[in-house]
Amino acid sequence: MIAKGIVVVAAGAAIVALTAVQIAASPAAGVSARRALGPGSVWDSVYTLAQAGRGESTYRATCASCHGDTLAGINDAPPLAGPEFHKDFDGNSLSSLFNKISNDMPSDNPGSLTKPQVAEVVAYVLKYNAYPAGAVDLPAAAESLSAIKFTAKP
Repeated sequence: MIAKGIVVVAAGAAIVALTAVQIAASPAAGVSARRALGPGSVWDSVYTLAQAGRGESTYRATCASCHGDTLAGINDAPPLAGPEFHKDFDGNSLSSLFNKISNDMPSDNPGSLTKPQVAEVVAYVLKYNAYPAGAVDLPAAAESLSAIKFTAKP
């Protein structure tokens, strides 16, 4: 039985619950796991335009003085857009960007942004870098973002 990302498989008298796994019939084994549900990368529309809009406001107020209006970076502040940014984060989970912002930014007041503000800034960075928006806000918890890979190309 499949119900919104939770799968229950009855095997004899035992019932096994699997979370966020899609089950497919297999001729040999009866049932097997096929693939994880949910977003796998930043190309899977992991934020909303509304969330990115809120993030732009926070970015302009707390980040732009160091990272610039075009997210290109100023002086020692690294870019948050373009080839160097993509090279720095390509292959990492989105939680690495979230944690960097959450723990170390803004540099003059590290850790001052709330978790929702950090998620909104990450959403803005994704939007600015032309990753597709979707219908669900990016979660405001690093552990929820660890399964989402940052990949420069789809």
